[in-house]
Amino acid sequence: MKLYSKERLKHRNDISSFFNRDNIVKRISNFRYTLLVLKNNRLYCRFAVAIKKNKTNSVGRNRVKRIVREIFRSQKDKIPAGYDYFIIVNKFDSYYSPSFSDCKRDLIKLFQKVL
Repeated sequence: MKLYSKERLKHRNDISSFFNRDNIVKRISNFRYTLLVLKNNRLYCRFAVAIKKNKTNSVGRNRVKRIVREIFRSQKDKIPAGYDYFIIVNKFDSYYSPSFSDCKRDLIKLFQKVL
């Protein structure tokens, strides 16, 4: 499956809607990720990924964002549609980087808790 441009949250207004007091945002987290979920009334889901600068260097931040985008792209059929997702990476160590399958397992568990 392809990751379309419309499935990415790019604009400031879209991302700031997660932090607006008027919207009902559901927060789901585990030790590696925090998932903010907001209903979007569309037939598809959109997402954005964020990681703080103090977690790792730029190489590690870009790597973890690529991993999350690939998980999202390959597992679109298992992710509930009609929601916007803001994925915050809580734990990532560039020296001991978790395997792709570990990251995938943890993120899919969070997406299953949305419904």
